[in-house]
Amino acid sequence: LDSIVYPILTLPVELTAEIFVHCLPDDPVPPSGKVAPMLLGRICRKWRNIAKGTPRLW
Repeated sequence: LDSIVYPILTLPVELTAEIFVHCLPDDPVPPSGKVAPMLLGRICRKWRNIAKGTPRLW
């Protein structure tokens, strides 16, 4: 699997971060591993780094 390049992982960080912002729930919810941004950060290392580095998600 390490040699497979998934198109979603080739998006620029800024675009991926903007998509993540649109994944946030409309209403404030308690932090949980089942909703963005925590859920997105569990997908892969790159997404975790993007989520952690995007202040608008927190």
